[in-house]
Amino acid sequence: MKSIKFISFLYTFINVLFVLSIDSLPNLVKKEDTITPYYYDQYVDHFNKNSGTFKQKYFVNSTFYKPGAPIFIALSGFSEIAASFNGLMILVEHRFYGESYPSISNFATKNVEKIHTIEQALADFANFIANPPNVPIKIQKKSKWIFVGGSYSGNIATWMRKKYPSLVFAAWASSAPLLAKLDFFEYDQVVGRVLPCREDIITSVEQFIDPILHSGDRIKINSLKNLFGLSVLEDDQDFASALTKPITSMVQTYFPPTSPQEIDTIPTFCKAFDDAPSKDPAVLTAIYAQIYKYFLVTKGFTTNEAILKEFATPQPPLKRLRSSIVNIAYYQKQCNYLFPEIKSPQVEKFNKVYGGNIGEFPRTIFTIGENDPWTPLTIAGRAGGESLDIITKNIKNNYVYIIVNGSHVNDLRFPTPQDSESLLKARIFVKETLAKFIKSYKE
Repeated sequence: MKSIKFISFLYTFINVLFVLSIDSLPNLVKKEDTITPYYYDQYVDHFNKNSGTFKQKYFVNSTFYKPGAPIFIALSGFSEIAASFNGLMILVEHRFYGESYPSISNFATKNVEKIHTIEQALADFANFIANPPNVPIKIQKKSKWIFVGGSYSGNIATWMRKKYPSLVFAAWASSAPLLAKLDFFEYDQVVGRVLPCREDIITSVEQFIDPILHSGDRIKINSLKNLFGLSVLEDDQDFASALTKPITSMVQTYFPPTSPQEIDTIPTFCKAFDDAPSKDPAVLTAIYAQIYKYFLVTKGFTTNEAILKEFATPQPPLKRLRSSIVNIAYYQKQCNYLFPEIKSPQVEKFNKVYGGNIGEFPRTIFTIGENDPWTPLTIAGRAGGESLDIITKNIKNNYVYIIVNGSHVNDLRFPTPQDSESLLKARIFVKETLAKFIKSYKE
């Protein structure tokens, strides 16, 4: 039970509304009974110290630790790199996730808004580093802290290094979508480029699905929902949004199968269209529906959307890949429902505060997947979703490695024999660059 709770916590926290593999878990701990949670007295409001404290959960692994070695504080997949440097591994739970819930007397939106922010979360980690707990191991003051994260937690790693350079010695950010953007059409550009069967999906959506959804004919619309096994979704926009899940999830999280029993998702998905008896829109839609239901069961795709009141990156429809009824207004409606007292995300203000994806990031390593739909928002975003033929490059004095055919945070997955040459080189790049940072500091 303890292990199940730990895995549940990791998935919730690492994911933070983004998809991220937890395959690095076997390398994080030796035995299930070594997983022990600890609790840190954290300020509820760092800008009002009279607000009290809450218990912030954290985990520590000292398997490889030697006194004075680097401290790796992270949100995911960092055990191998920590072992390489004899580092101490610390996993801290994000506020408002898992058990780390600040207790406030009134959970009205206006009160939660003050303490459920990225700024407060960064201050949590800064306070933890500046005043580290002595349980279960006393941390030496001379130790250097290295922040590691992927996806949203990669943003956290980058921002921690930038905002608190005296506390965070270095950072490694995998697939970090640093730029906040409301009209994120580039996401679907990448998905469309990667999927071989995109034209068949386009035909199905444009010539069969959308005409029915726009018709207003409830009998036909309900029949379409039944075809995909989604009759439970009463809202037509929710249904149309759910249809994209297998497509986007396959591309975003794609990783070659590690055993004959595993499904090679993208080729399997597209082969069904290749074997279609005809390219009639109705036939393609029927195939789409069968594949959808199959992957929904075997791969566990969900229909929840990422809603962030600050970091706004919904994926609106690019022409044809998604239904035209799924638009920015749809996502904004969800935000308004969840946060009725909060205005639309101030994207320009957010990027001004946190810097977006442009500038110099000293002692920060970026690993980026070429085929990751989030890449346009990363430091390599100027590529605009097009194929990247440069494997490693220094973008304005930043340390960047682009993984050929790489997906979202796939370098943080547990290493397998199926890892590509580019993925292996990416991990070597990270280790060698961190070693360079540490060596230059000692000298």
